[in-house]
Amino acid sequence: MSSSKPRIAILGSGPTGLEAALAASEKGFPFVVFEAAPVVAGRMREWGHVGLFTAWPMDVSERMRGALCAADREPPATDGCPSGAELVDRVLDPVAALDGIRDHVRLNTRVLQIGRVGLLKNEEVGSGRRAGHAFRLLLSDGSGREWTEEADIVLDCTGNAIPNPIGESGIAAPGEAALRRTLHHEVPDLATDSAAWAGKTTLLVGDGHSAQTALVELMGLAEEHPETRIVWVTRGPVPEPLADDSLAGRADLTARAAALAATPAECLTALPCTTVDALRPGARVAVTLRGPKGELTEVEVDRVLALTGRIGDHTIYRQLQVHECWATSGPMKLAAALMAQDGGGGDCLDQTSLGAETLRNPEPGFFILGIKSYGRRGNFLMRVGWEQVEEVFQLIEADEPSRGHA
Repeated sequence: MSSSKPRIAILGSGPTGLEAALAASEKGFPFVVFEAAPVVAGRMREWGHVGLFTAWPMDVSERMRGALCAADREPPATDGCPSGAELVDRVLDPVAALDGIRDHVRLNTRVLQIGRVGLLKNEEVGSGRRAGHAFRLLLSDGSGREWTEEADIVLDCTGNAIPNPIGESGIAAPGEAALRRTLHHEVPDLATDSAAWAGKTTLLVGDGHSAQTALVELMGLAEEHPETRIVWVTRGPVPEPLADDSLAGRADLTARAAALAATPAECLTALPCTTVDALRPGARVAVTLRGPKGELTEVEVDRVLALTGRIGDHTIYRQLQVHECWATSGPMKLAAALMAQDGGGGDCLDQTSLGAETLRNPEPGFFILGIKSYGRRGNFLMRVGWEQVEEVFQLIEADEPSRGHA
């Protein structure tokens, strides 16, 4: 038995990962933050031009605000809503640069797989002895070099990085794999890249807020470039605004998208209750669509904008004993608690962490935090991730006296 504090590996340097880094630093735990991108919060930067629906006070944790104020880097406290890039620039980058944090952040370092030293997935099932074996992390950098490191605790804060397929039934459409290098999975930044979309016919797939944002932006582009065309495909009916939505920006966006679909301009073809049946690459992409009665139609497009949501990378912990929900792919205890709380839906503003025990996995010392912990649910709020961090560190500190280190 060792009296030293357990070594913590934090995967991801987004809002939840950096909150965990601050907590580890404050509580005196040795820790390392692994970030796959060459910069902090790499995933958030990919959609940095898009605005958040929540105002600044909801986008900065108390721990982050306190740490930044102590370093004379007080973040904004206005009621305005930042973009992703503004949040990175004003909060996440400064947090990562703080004393006690910056020397522990390893950029351009991707976690490929996680296992237990000396154990396979099917060994020591339920015995509790797995906690005495360190985690073994397979890592790689941008040059392709691979190596391993060890940790006693792993906090998976890697977020939702993998785009969902656009085909029927949630699987890839025939021909989708051949187009994977040309499919677009982010809302276009038309302020800097309008030439790539102006005058083109775009197939827009998805009905969430990212798709709605893209629709509104592309329709604005079509006003300046009348030859621009948009084919908007949604799996179900076009969403309507929530009743009494407390987030004004979200309500306005949904209302605008619904109005555009209800009385489409010449440049827009709105196809609700429709799915992508197949794609065929060529000079243009030939897309076969399946309508609400099963009828097949074909359109030709120049670009495919696939905004059907994302899921976390669950392959990295396939050698660990993780109990996943069969419906959401989130950790089972948390998924069950969320389902009991709201039946599978609910406004994100109503979400709170549901207790430390819902974050435990059969694999001792391994925790999935942040948006990845919600799996396929779409109502995660950053505040929940920060609450999860606090609860997990309570568990870690409570478990310290009985923890063994191999």
